[in-house]
Amino acid sequence: MSNAEWLAFAQATGRETPPWMFRPGFDAPEQPVVGVTQSEARAFARWAGKRLPSEAEWIRAAGAARYPWGERAPDASRAVFGRAPGGKSARRGRAGEAAPEAGVRTAGAGPFGHLDLVGNCWERLEGGVARGGFWGSSDPCSSERLVMDDELRSAGIGVRCAR
Repeated sequence: MSNAEWLAFAQATGRETPPWMFRPGFDAPEQPVVGVTQSEARAFARWAGKRLPSEAEWIRAAGAARYPWGERAPDASRAVFGRAPGGKSARRGRAGEAAPEAGVRTAGAGPFGHLDLVGNCWERLEGGVARGGFWGSSDPCSSERLVMDDELRSAGIGVRCAR
């Protein structure tokens, strides 16, 4: 979900915005919202008429290959990765940009057309896990998995919703 979607949710429900939402490098409307807790993610999904996907659903959407698009190593046309925390350039990316806009790297689509399944930001799922790595991962692949506390807030953790 994007910052613009979260802002609409916050304005409609009186919920607070996540701590990174207006910080430089994280504040563009098209960027994924990050720093959302599990309960906040669930509340947004309910408000939007959706839900958080299960880990099995996420894995199915990502496909059986190492990456959602197949076995070819990631590059900037497929995923956002290799950026150092704080928006500084690591192996790839531009300085001053942390979590880049979502939904524009169509070469990285999974077998069912889902975009940004790896890289960009970790995606909270039901069950206290996140999948896919984030913009700072050196090699975000479909098998990347993060087990976390439900109340953890991080600039590298976002949300994916399912219908």
